Amino acid sequence: MDSVAWKADLNGCKGEREKMKGQVEDIRLKLVGLKETSIRKLFGKPDSEELMERSQKIYIYYISPGPKCTPIAEKETKKEALAIRMDALGTVREVNLFTE
Repeated sequence: MDSVAWKADLNGCKGEREKMKGQVEDIRLKLVGLKETSIRKLFGKPDSEELMERSQKIYIYYISPGPKCTPIAEKETKKEALAIRMDALGTVREVNLFTE
């Protein structure tokens, strides 16, 4: 996976992340057990971050153009994203691709 191209495509606006979707699916399960710092090195700063109970976090990286880069008319289209859930110690516990 081209980490530099992924990081340069903020919110998936340029469409580069969509081209890498297959590669992300291939490495998805290998990400479980990694630390937060490794995730940030590979994927960069998350497009969105959710804080959960017990200090858990979910990093969200949009694969298809996210809400910050689509015109209002396109906001109703489905958006694909990568969600990485980490525990309080910053260890990846779950990695999912989802459509919202």
